[in-house]
Amino acid sequence: MLFTPRITKVHAIVLRAMAWREKDRLLVLLTRERGRIFVIAQGAQRPQNRLAPFTQTGVLATFWLARGREFDRVTDGRWEGIVERLREDVAALAAFGIVAEVLETATPAEMAEAPLFEEVREASLALGSGVPVHKWLTTLLVRLLWHFGWLPHLLTCSVCGEPLREQEALFAPSVGGSLCVRCGAGRSLPDAQRVAVATLQGLEALVRQPKLMTTLHLRPALWEQALSLLRMAWCYHLESDLRAWRVWGQCRKVRPVTPLPRR
Repeated sequence: MLFTPRITKVHAIVLRAMAWREKDRLLVLLTRERGRIFVIAQGAQRPQNRLAPFTQTGVLATFWLARGREFDRVTDGRWEGIVERLREDVAALAAFGIVAEVLETATPAEMAEAPLFEEVREASLALGSGVPVHKWLTTLLVRLLWHFGWLPHLLTCSVCGEPLREQEALFAPSVGGSLCVRCGAGRSLPDAQRVAVATLQGLEALVRQPKLMTTLHLRPALWEQALSLLRMAWCYHLESDLRAWRVWGQCRKVRPVTPLPRR
């Protein structure tokens, strides 16, 4: 019979914190050891409670957890840091909210994936260091598509497999991503969008080298187009849009990609 310790230790990022009952907080954590989990911080709604500082969005900490019937309970924590920018930059908070909602929705509960945790942790620190918010969000969303095995075709046609040779292409998550002009011409796809190949090249570069988020240069309209395509892709795979996009739209007013005229 395997022995399960009553107290376990996890390294975690706080994705979301919610009031729970009268005095407690329910935390959504992304952890290195257990993947996505829900835990209770008892009494953390009280400012003077010693666990209250650990129940803020964007906190990086080590938590000690006691097993519970419904949710594990936080017994102690060791502070490692916090993304301070989330306290002062509304756009950064909205971007983090989108990534957090993606992780909360797409990450299986109680399934450890250390490389995913480490990438999100490093990216969170990068956001705190001053990376432009729209570049950070674009990089994380395309990298997470790759992590979950949902990366669409970017620089090759999802139908014929040929490299994209024109300056523009079509993009439709329902057929796997990009389509060359020839393959897209005779298809009536309700989710097809016209896209600049330069946008797709930028996304491909970020998949391969996420650190390019600090140096990759695209026109502002192409960054907006990239985010619109990623929103489409996530909406398709999650089968619904994310609530956090509304907050982002209010902060950034991202324009949608111009739809392909129907023939």
